[in-house]
This record gives sequence, C-alpha cells and structure tokens, in this order.
Amino acid sequence: MLPKKLKHTVFDKISAVTMRRFFHPVGFADSVGLSNEALAQSQNDFFINGTITCHSASPEHMAGLWLAGREIALVNGHLPAWLKKAMGAALSEVNKCPYCEDMLLSLTLGADEKNLADSLRENDLNQIKDESTRKIMQWTKASQSKHSDLLRNPPFTEEQMPEALGTLIVFGYTNKISDFALEGSPVPKLGRGVSLKLFGLELKESAEMELKPGLSLGLLPEGELPGDLEWSRPAPLVAKSLARWNKVLANGVSEVLSVSAQEIILNSLAKWEGGPSALSRAWVEKEIKDVPAYERNRAGLALLVAKASYQIDDSVIQELADEGASEADLVRLGAWAAFAGAKTAANWCWEACFQGNKSNNSQLSIV
Repeated sequence: MLPKKLKHTVFDKISAVTMRRFFHPVGFADSVGLSNEALAQSQNDFFINGTITCHSASPEHMAGLWLAGREIALVNGHLPAWLKKAMGAALSEVNKCPYCEDMLLSLTLGADEKNLADSLRENDLNQIKDESTRKIMQWTKASQSKHSDLLRNPPFTEEQMPEALGTLIVFGYTNKISDFALEGSPVPKLGRGVSLKLFGLELKESAEMELKPGLSLGLLPEGELPGDLEWSRPAPLVAKSLARWNKVLANGVSEVLSVSAQEIILNSLAKWEGGPSALSRAWVEKEIKDVPAYERNRAGLALLVAKASYQIDDSVIQELADEGASEADLVRLGAWAAFAGAKTAANWCWEACFQGNKSNNSQLSIV
C-alpha cells in the first residue's frame, strides 16, 4: 500500500484524468474557504475523487454533495456503510456510469466483500452467497424501473427504508453528475479485475473507516425539507442532509434556468417510468418543445442529465458554452438535474412500497 500522503496525492491526480474539458477540478492543496473545508473532510474520511472535484466552480455544490454523501451513505446507520457502497456499485451498472461503478467496486473489495464485488462486476447477482444481500442488490437494480414488482416489497425494515432511499439519491446523483462531467473510468478495461483489486487495497482504510455521524452538517446552513422528501423525516440525519443539499440546489438552479423551464422538466420526470432511453436524442427535443428558444439548450441538457446522462457528450455541453454559460452555470444546472432525476426514482420506490404493503415490516435484519 502507498504511504497515506502519497495515496491522497495519487487519487487527487487520478480524479482529473477523465474530466471533460469544461471542468477544472481544484485539488486540496489549492482549495480555499468552503471548498477547502469539504475537501479536507473528504480526504480525511474518504478520498478525494472526480465526482467531488468536478463541482469546484461552485463550492456550495461541492459541500452539498460531500455532506449528503458522508452522512447518508458513508456513515454506519440502520444500514452498514459497506452495504450502501455496494448498493451504489449495483446502481452504477444500471445507470451506465463506469466511473462510479469502478470506484464503488474498489471500495467493496476494500471492505473484504470479494464475493459481492465479483458478483456485481460480472453482473450475476445469483453468485451472491448471502440471501439478504442478494435481495438488496436485486431491489437496488430494480429501483430504476418504476413498475418493477420488486419495489412493492423492499428488503428493508421500516427503520432502514429512509436510509435506503437516501442512498439511491446519493449514488443516483453521483452517477448522473459523473456522466455529465467525466468521460468514463480511469480504470483500464484490459485487466480490469486486477486493477480493481489494487484500487481496493489502496482504499481499504477508507472502506473500513468508522465515521462519526453529523460532522459535516456544519458545512451548510439548515434547509426546509420539501414535501416530496417527507419520507426521510423519521431518519433525522438523512432528513437534515437532504434539506441542506436541496436548498443549495434550488438556489443554484434559480440562477441558470427559469421557473417555467424547471416546471417543464419536473413534469417530464413525473411521467417518466425509468429504463433506458431511445438511442437517438430526438426524445429530448420533443419534451422541451415548449421551452423558449433562448434557454432550450439548457433545458435539453438538464433533461439529459436527469434521465439519460450516459447519452451526454461534449457537443451538448459545448452548445451551452458557446451561449456563454460559465463553468459554475454548468455545475448549477447539472447538479439540480442530477438530483431531480435521482429523487424521482427514489420517490417511486417509496410510493411502490407504500402502495404495495402499507404495513410492510420485512423480516430481514442485516445490522
């Protein structure tokens, strides 16, 4: 294993390897203010990576992602952190985000969950030996299809459910924002299994770290929990994190997209049923036809991030840059859209559970 200081330097550099040319990540050594605070926590409690540093142009958005990711997905709660990271790996495969999938598989290997990591990497959940873990991975993959029967009977207790849904939002967001800002994974396809094992060894400390809950909440002011996240209220740490994050996202998008355009996108998401989008991006033009011409490219990109981030290429981002969008504008727009898309899937999972069995009390006990 690399010495700690060298390891942080290496991962800090690797985080920028596949960054799209529109984003300019700031490393920990060069960061100041809120960015420095967020990156210092990230380096101490996890590791600095491209999904975090792609937000460099907007420190509040970087802090929002870090805060929510730490408190919801990286802290042991009613669900153990290693399991939530593995859920993220499973979700990343469905959402076609190779960067997130490789990082989260490495962390799963770092947690000594080789059988689970290998099963996820080979996309064969039947190989997972532990039945409760297998059911959770199956539910996680099914979560991106609104009408999947698996969603009606989730493999979680009532106490675990808010954390599971929060984990879907955190990693659904990271999938979408990573597809937007990064071009693939730094892990080479040739010899991928070996590379993931090496990454896993280097990330073992991060994978096994026991984090004290709530330490990152001070990065951002309190926010009001919106009605469509009410399901998180029984889990105060999840609710407080989502409320703070949501406030940053709502404030940010107000600077780059009109309320009417936001509503058109949210109405589109309300009708969305998940699953892969058509190969052509013609569906985007159809759904934003009522958006004024002056912001149609922004709305189109937001819709792509929310529903089909894997279809993004440099050309659609270049259109916004040509119109004068700054890097901070891109972060504000992409972050809001990524959250909106991830939240939509989490909410239909909650609705399916509520409608399927209002008194659901799963017998599974995994903590």
